Amino acid sequence: MLRKVPVEFGAVLMVAAAVVYGALVYWAATADSSLAWILLSLVTAGLAGVAGLVYAGRHRHPATSDAPLQAAPAPDDGVYRVLIVVDSGNTLEVYRDQLVRSAAGRPTQAFVVAPALSSRLGRWTGDEAAYEDAAGRLDETLAALTASGIDARGHIGAHDPLQAAADGLREFPADALVFATHAKGDANWLEEGVVETARRRCNVPVEHVVVGAE
Repeated sequence: MLRKVPVEFGAVLMVAAAVVYGALVYWAATADSSLAWILLSLVTAGLAGVAGLVYAGRHRHPATSDAPLQAAPAPDDGVYRVLIVVDSGNTLEVYRDQLVRSAAGRPTQAFVVAPALSSRLGRWTGDEAAYEDAAGRLDETLAALTASGIDARGHIGAHDPLQAAADGLREFPADALVFATHAKGDANWLEEGVVETARRRCNVPVEHVVVGAE
């Protein structure tokens, strides 16, 4: 089970850092020592670096993994198999008709991978909020697929959607790979070239569906 991280965790760290930094500034201003100013400079540089990581995390770009996107041959048993990489839940409402057409009357199996879309700072600090978010997306998608009579299973994947897809294809011999993204999500994989990169590298058809589009 995933451990919950308090929502106020980041705010507490910011307040604590501000208090410590303020105390350090006061000490440097009142102490008759060059060591205080050297220490203040080092701390300032460190805080600036952390702020840069936070900014990069909020404006993160999906990584472009070089992992090969090669699906193993699917068994010739008349079953249509699709690997779905999601950054949003409730994908079936958008994808249902397309999935039915692609299956062409065959029984359908789906394997869902929900990348844990965390920032670099979050991965360094062990913040599990990204995993909780991915678990929610995974549960929503599996529930929607199962409710429509599709045999569905899946797991939480790597933060890089291409790496998550590569890992899923090694585990699940899919006939097609689908990236399901949210129209207004933080991770705009289409703009970042994730889908086009997958189409160039993958040996099965790659599709893209947008959740929440007009």
